[in-house]
Amino acid sequence: MMARVLLCLDGNVIKEVRLVRDRTTVGRRPSNDIQIENLAVSGEHAMFNRVGRDVFIEDLGSTNGTLVNGKPVQRQLLDDGDEVVVGKYQLKFWRDADSNDDFEKTMMLQAPTRPIPPPAPRTAAVVSTRPTPVPAPMAAAVASTLAPTRPAAAPAQAAPAMQASGPMGVVKVMTGANAGRELLLNKPATTLGRAGTQVAVISKRQQGYVLVHVEGERTPLVNGRDIGALAHTLNDEDMIELMGIKMVFFLRD
Repeated sequence: MMARVLLCLDGNVIKEVRLVRDRTTVGRRPSNDIQIENLAVSGEHAMFNRVGRDVFIEDLGSTNGTLVNGKPVQRQLLDDGDEVVVGKYQLKFWRDADSNDDFEKTMMLQAPTRPIPPPAPRTAAVVSTRPTPVPAPMAAAVASTLAPTRPAAAPAQAAPAMQASGPMGVVKVMTGANAGRELLLNKPATTLGRAGTQVAVISKRQQGYVLVHVEGERTPLVNGRDIGALAHTLNDEDMIELMGIKMVFFLRD
């Protein structure tokens, strides 16, 4: 999703600004991302704040206030087509749908997305009377090394980066644009959040799944409490809150 605003005055478009940063400030001072040289606009007037797929407008204590569709706001989630008024200027908000802006790239920044190569061939790794997901050339190469007297073993697993041992961890999103979506924790480490805002990692360890704070001034909440700087062991049905988004962790057999 690409979010944009059109800066307008008296119905005339002055310029278009893409909201490519997590924070885009509006104000009279030159240090702002969107500078409006008008006495009705405060030095630091308002800020567009991206949180996942959502974009908020937040008033920064301006003298004349910030309006959304004619109503004064302190902080407001924006919908496509909303009009933000700062002084005498209008900032018309809209966004483009982007096929690459999927669940994992916006809300969840996953740990390595490239498949981890399968382990080196072992003599009993792919012996089976059933077809296996191992690519044909590799299967043939491995099969040629097998001693005919070796007992058959289970077929090699080709897909997940982590072999499942015990129940699989799952995160289900409860709030925000991705409410209802589920994320399988089928990698050694899965990164949640957004770089530069708040980032945490869920890792699979021998004792189970743990949540670790990585980046951001605030640490994630689990069941309403800060997890602090140490790894926090997750229990079934724990409620995680990150970047204002609530997620439930549970174990699936």
